[in-house]
Amino acid sequence: MRFIVNSSPGAGLRFEPSATFPDAKAALGWAAGLERRGMRLIRIRDTVTGTIFDERQLRDEIKRAQGAA
Repeated sequence: MRFIVNSSPGAGLRFEPSATFPDAKAALGWAAGLERRGMRLIRIRDTVTGTIFDERQLRDEIKRAQGAA
């Protein structure tokens, strides 16, 4: 799996374990779901490069990669 999604819960919310995904779009989908459930400090790590993104940064990276292709 290439992307790991982590988050920190808000006060009174249960912890959600990290999840791994094969591509950036799947990781973004999971991150959006976490945000809807009140999670915060969502971080997405590319396990190949070691780069850590928030949702906006990963969306920008996907757009940049699509533009270069």
